[in-house]
Amino acid sequence: MKKIGYKSLLVPNAFTPNGDGLNDLFKPIIRCPTVTYLLRIYNRWGQRVFETADAGAGWDGRFEGEAQPSDLYVWTVEISDVQEEGVVLQSLRGDVTLLR
Repeated sequence: MKKIGYKSLLVPNAFTPNGDGLNDLFKPIIRCPTVTYLLRIYNRWGQRVFETADAGAGWDGRFEGEAQPSDLYVWTVEISDVQEEGVVLQSLRGDVTLLR
């Protein structure tokens, strides 16, 4: 997947799932209505540790009930919305640091 810019999506580059109520979830901030949405997160070995099609859901830093270690994780987002030329599907990717 090619990394591209997307003005309707803001993605944090770090989060701290420590239960203090601040930055406990990793989730992109969507600034426009979407038609479709799919977020996936992978660890450094390419194992998918999270997936959701719910644009309001986020990753709490767990996989199969276990807290994942501080590390760099790769995220991918497939998102479509209505633009001037019609419904446009974008594929984006980046990384996020989980800090414990």
